[in-house]
Amino acid sequence: MKVEEPPPIQASRQVGTEQSVPPADAAGGSRDERRSGSDEREAHQELQDVAAVHGVEEDDLTPNVRGAMVGLIAEVASLREELEQNRNRLEYLTALSDQDSVSLTLNRRAFVRELTRALTIARQRNTHSSLIFAEIGNLKSVNTRLGLAAGDAAIEHVAGIIQNNIPEGNVIGRIGGAELGIILIGEPETLARERAQVLADSVSARPLIWESSQVTLTLIWGTHFLQDGEDAGAAMNVADRSMRISTMEARHK
Repeated sequence: MKVEEPPPIQASRQVGTEQSVPPADAAGGSRDERRSGSDEREAHQELQDVAAVHGVEEDDLTPNVRGAMVGLIAEVASLREELEQNRNRLEYLTALSDQDSVSLTLNRRAFVRELTRALTIARQRNTHSSLIFAEIGNLKSVNTRLGLAAGDAAIEHVAGIIQNNIPEGNVIGRIGGAELGIILIGEPETLARERAQVLADSVSARPLIWESSQVTLTLIWGTHFLQDGEDAGAAMNVADRSMRISTMEARHK
């Protein structure tokens, strides 16, 4: 979930203020002049439409009334454009606030929100959905040996592998530290376990390239089948315990 920066918001024109006009360019007038002419033509066409709706001929309008209406229509069009730009900017900022800066997936807050939504869908539609908790088992070692920058690169690397190996429409987020969560919509726990093992094998098979060296990473996981009536916190606790059990088993091998 990488967020792209939208174009900057342009200031709207102010009613009743004079604007300086730059020199004309080779295309026959400045850009502002050409845009102004286009706005006026659109406003004139809208004026004709408004007049027709109310059964008034445009020629019946006095010059002052016509000029005032054209100016008002043009300003409304400008405000609409600014509103659309603000809406796009708000959507961008909302997406940015949901993103974890290291893994480029959802952050914990956004992941919990999506998990709550998945639980609601499971209850309403009686669908089978599962939760995977996964931890980069040797991230602490990577941080110690190669530095925090290498550790951050490892998190992004593993998140990318997971993102490319789960069906579209499912959700991945960073829970914190070395932990990632995956919501598998419509998948029972048995299938979630198989998918988790595939993800772990994929991570082991694709080492991180750091400063011309290959860094092999490990993924430890646990799963939980989402139950009717439980909340996001309870589901995450069960998945976390399942992962911790796997961690202890891996350490004793």
